[in-house]
Amino acid sequence: MPELPEVETIRRRLARVLPGKKILQVEALHPKSFLGSEAQLTGSTITDVDRRAKILRFKLDSDYSLLTHLKMTGQLIYVDKDQRLGGGHPTADWVQALPSRHTRITYQLSDQASLFFNDQRIFGWMKLLPTEEADQLFTDMAPDINHQAVTVDYLQQALKRRTQSIKQAIMNNDIVCGVGNIYACDALNIAKISPHRPANSLDKIELTTLLEAMQQVIKEGIDLGGTTFDGKYVDISGFAGGYQHKLRVYGREGEQCHQCGGTIVKEKLGGRGTYFCSMCQAT
Repeated sequence: MPELPEVETIRRRLARVLPGKKILQVEALHPKSFLGSEAQLTGSTITDVDRRAKILRFKLDSDYSLLTHLKMTGQLIYVDKDQRLGGGHPTADWVQALPSRHTRITYQLSDQASLFFNDQRIFGWMKLLPTEEADQLFTDMAPDINHQAVTVDYLQQALKRRTQSIKQAIMNNDIVCGVGNIYACDALNIAKISPHRPANSLDKIELTTLLEAMQQVIKEGIDLGGTTFDGKYVDISGFAGGYQHKLRVYGREGEQCHQCGGTIVKEKLGGRGTYFCSMCQAT
């Protein structure tokens, strides 16, 4: 599933090309993928692309906004006569002719451009909402991990009654948004904190170290364009990320920890594969 750095990377790519484009035609090819009125969207001009957590928003020159959640296998791919860019789940849709058999929504845009929403498993969606409702949705969400509102004092207050594991807590979108499984594992390793520790057991010094580590891995993920695991697509310009080359523990079961040389182990925690060092994160 694309995490915050991957979604932010897509936002930045699309924000370079979509503002000013008029939506000439919308074709929803699957009823689960598009929520709203195609007619109400047609004729609108995209003015901006922003994001909260993993939700992308296309701001329009009307009183509406188009929200997008890629979920597990979603992709957004922009094509014009000169370029193809976007991102999401790595598949052949990145490079093959579009629309493909995974295309769920097509947008014909001005200047002979197109935008395709692809989704193999049909869990993702695009939703047209009044901008006032979209604004409220974003306001009601917990802050992103890289937002200035997330301070040590904020975390300490949010976690003081949480007995769940610290890994589950930092992935809880009611507390903070944007720390997915990959980046949670790596941040805890940098901070040398066991993912099993009860969230309310961390003192202020430990929380300071962990917050810095979380913000570090998220920044690195964004700077590197996110993480791409499918080896067939890691070198595709304009789509693939590079964070997979900097992974500390995620996906490295049985290998050595970069920090202490200990062995990285994998366990299930909260239903998610959890990677950590058996030495420097033992307690």
